[in-house]
Amino acid sequence: MHNQVKIVVFDMDETLGYFVEFGIFWEAIHSFFKGEMKMEFVDSLEFYDILNLYPEFIRPNIYSILNYLKHKMMVQELDGIMIYTNNQGPRVWVHLIKDYFEKKINYPLFTQIIAAFKVNGKQVEMGRTTNDKTLDDFFRCTRLPTNAHICFLDDCYYPNMHGDNVYYIKVRPYIYDLSFEMMIRRFLESDIGQQLLISTATQTSFKTYVLTFMTQFKFLSAKKTKEEYEIDKIVTKKTMVHLQTFFAKNKTYPILKHKIRHTTRSKSYKNRTLRKL
Repeated sequence: MHNQVKIVVFDMDETLGYFVEFGIFWEAIHSFFKGEMKMEFVDSLEFYDILNLYPEFIRPNIYSILNYLKHKMMVQELDGIMIYTNNQGPRVWVHLIKDYFEKKINYPLFTQIIAAFKVNGKQVEMGRTTNDKTLDDFFRCTRLPTNAHICFLDDCYYPNMHGDNVYYIKVRPYIYDLSFEMMIRRFLESDIGQQLLISTATQTSFKTYVLTFMTQFKFLSAKKTKEEYEIDKIVTKKTMVHLQTFFAKNKTYPILKHKIRHTTRSKSYKNRTLRKL
């Protein structure tokens, strides 16, 4: 047992993984089967199995971190692991991502989700007062003691999340684009794709529909180089070291920022994940 309350808090998008393209794809395949009046197919769509087709969307080696935190929870050296997100999709989307990671490590890891302040102008998380992430809102939502020690991991910097007991790890944003054609091909060649789309005509119809649906968002795809992917792996290794520092006793908590190389890309898709199911 430990005396201090210790909490680890993750941002979701571009911190745990990159879910923008997959969110569009997930919406597209739901729209296709609903349009075909095949509601039983929609019900059978398994989020876990389909996301598994695209491991590139998960931050490299993130499972080593999640399993490390799983161990800390099991030996009672950690009191909670939370997701604090501004994702603009419905709550169910964040829960699907949460459930995916928990199934991967076979453990109910996340103790709470703090959702976006507002989505489409409607307040979603009643404990929040702003789109900014702040310690005041965090404590209001979690009802944790204000002297709790927090390790906060996010790809963005929020000045109002800084505090004496906050170990702020600003990670390099994780982005991995796959072409729409690649995503469709993997689905069609998968077991679940073969089960749901039996005939060649249906497969062709699916490909045309999903490709048209996805391209309407004018998503700008940028191929990640091998060098960039290796940097992402290094970032995760460094993050593990910082987490180990957080669990060490009598430590002061600096704000840690991984140096990143900025690239030009559209920002309009940040947090635009799954408008509807």
